[in-house]
Amino acid sequence: MSDATFREPREPWPGYASLGDDERDQLLAKKFEQAKDQNDQDYALALAAAVANYELVLDLQPDTHAAEPVAASARSLHDDAGSWQAS
Repeated sequence: MSDATFREPREPWPGYASLGDDERDQLLAKKFEQAKDQNDQDYALALAAAVANYELVLDLQPDTHAAEPVAASARSLHDDAGSWQAS
């Protein structure tokens, strides 16, 4: 495997890269809401971080499609999950 293969960003979940910006944002919100309903803070933080980091990597690479609004949503959701109180 070439070094370039190892440097490719990893999708937060399979099929993420093929979605449009609105679809990415909607699916992230849905997955986050499911984690919140289950009070699964660890998953919510990991989910939001994975999406924000994926979008950031795309933004830093030339000739890629990055969705800054989705990255902003992910950062906001990460902050939200970080503020949850244990029940």
